[in-house]
Amino acid sequence: MEGYRSNGLIHISQLSNRRVEEAEEVVQVGEEVFVKVVKVQEEGGRVKIGLSLKDVSQDNGRDLNPSNQPSRGNVANPDAYPTLYTVHQGNVVSIRDFGVFVKLNGYHAQGLVHISQMAKWKVDNPTDIVDVGARVWVKVVGVTADPKRDDGRKKLALSMKLVSQDDGEDLDASNIEAEALTHRARQTPQDSKRIELGAILNVTCTKCGGHGHLATQCFTGKKYDLLEEEDAKVTGVEESRPPVVEAGDATKKKKKKKKKKEKKEKKDKKKKKKKLKKKKHKKKKGSSSDSDSDSEEGNDGKTASIEKARAILAQLK
Repeated sequence: MEGYRSNGLIHISQLSNRRVEEAEEVVQVGEEVFVKVVKVQEEGGRVKIGLSLKDVSQDNGRDLNPSNQPSRGNVANPDAYPTLYTVHQGNVVSIRDFGVFVKLNGYHAQGLVHISQMAKWKVDNPTDIVDVGARVWVKVVGVTADPKRDDGRKKLALSMKLVSQDDGEDLDASNIEAEALTHRARQTPQDSKRIELGAILNVTCTKCGGHGHLATQCFTGKKYDLLEEEDAKVTGVEESRPPVVEAGDATKKKKKKKKKKEKKEKKDKKKKKKKLKKKKHKKKKGSSSDSDSDSEEGNDGKTASIEKARAILAQLK
């Protein structure tokens, strides 16, 4: 280190956030790097210095772990559980469809990062974000008793999206989002009673003490009673009620009435036309018969005048 006579050791676990098998995978002999002093220990008159490469940005030397969260088993009681709303670094130990399990550095316990808490955007597959063995920053958002166990073990709920994965900065310093997640984590299956078919009919409202409705549907101060399921009463109610006509049915009925009216009007017009035709035909017949009778009368008169003339001629002779 420049300005110091002492040398320090970078443990292989402090070389990178990923798993390193050989130190040459990360650095080479003679290469200049930024380091952070994470341990100073006197032993046998000598001073041992522990350094970290992964806690410092190799671009500009910026401290990526300003809160100095332990990266190894430096916790006094590894069997204890981390404090709520604290930020920790850990390793992904297993991946499931619903999220990833992370083992926190310095603790024996593992916590679940639900898939909804892995990133600010929607994650379809956890493997799109991390792989097994990846080092991640997480924030503890829930520490609850495990109802499936009797040994006092607890469940840890963690969040990755509330912590910067670059330097471990808490992105929710006021714990507003974390508190909302804690409230959800504390809810047990007993808190939300299962509603089965027909349960609403027999339920008692916790607000007003009435029957037949849930507390969420209750108007405070009003009570409700179930209707008696007797055929006589039901039929009586149905008969007293006016028939319900929907808007669609009313329009259909109006259209039908219009069509009927139009049909009637057409029929009436046709009938009137037929009557007029009949009247005209009768008139024509009457005029033709009159003319025929007149002509017959004229012919009779002519024959009579001819016979008179013949009689007068016969007398003169």
